[in-house]
Amino acid sequence: MKKIFLSFLLFCTLSTSYAKIDIERIDPPFWWTGMQDRELQIMLYGKNIADCKIKIDYPGVTLTKAVSLDSKNYLFLYLSIAPETQPGNFDIQLSRKREKQNIPYALNARTIQGKNRKGFDATDVLYLIMPDRFADGDPSTNVIPSMRFPSPVNRNNPDARHGGDLKGIAEHLDYIEDLGVTAIWLNPVLENDMPGGSYHGYATTDYYRVDPRFGTNMYYRDLITECHNRGMKVVMDMIFNHCGDQHIWFLDRPSHDWFNFPDGYRQTSYRLTPHFDPY
Repeated sequence: MKKIFLSFLLFCTLSTSYAKIDIERIDPPFWWTGMQDRELQIMLYGKNIADCKIKIDYPGVTLTKAVSLDSKNYLFLYLSIAPETQPGNFDIQLSRKREKQNIPYALNARTIQGKNRKGFDATDVLYLIMPDRFADGDPSTNVIPSMRFPSPVNRNNPDARHGGDLKGIAEHLDYIEDLGVTAIWLNPVLENDMPGGSYHGYATTDYYRVDPRFGTNMYYRDLITECHNRGMKVVMDMIFNHCGDQHIWFLDRPSHDWFNFPDGYRQTSYRLTPHFDPY
């Protein structure tokens, strides 16, 4: 009888266990309360997650819809965040048959309202910096083996990376300030994990991560803080109308018309001269 009883308990335990739903990416990785726009879109990416059921239980946060597209590896969540919502943490709960997963998500408090932030204007003296070409403050980050394409530094090759980074910029703030500069404009610092150099930063592969060859998200924030302490502004160059072809959106397109060439990619001629026709 003992053996039969123990077997029955083991069966009950196994029958109530759940497999884990694998989520590879969640963008944006966190958000804020007190935003003027109440709607937040969150992208979840993982193998065959489109049919997962979603539940969120947090005061002031309402899941208005969950949208799947052509690729079944994406799920787009639309959340409404009420004005009175308090900062805090909650779980995005996914379930599907015998699979479950709770993804922690944070709503942070805003330190300064957007309307109180002052942008640059015609009174500013902007200094444009291409980080990879400016100064190498930390040679240990020149090659990151964990990246898909750990490009070696080669200053003899104009198409390769030359090793400049955020620390190199920070170490030359005295020089920049002495020039009378009031704002620095950095070419894109976000991850460009691309074949070849992609030193310019205009082939983003992760919109929420500073390229580790430049530094970390925290180091980027600290650099901005130091600039602000000196009375200098920082312009963040953001590229929203295209991405690198190694971004997950390109490798696994959410929908066939995600890009404006659904029937096949055509390389630009890079002819920048516009031609106008009033008719």
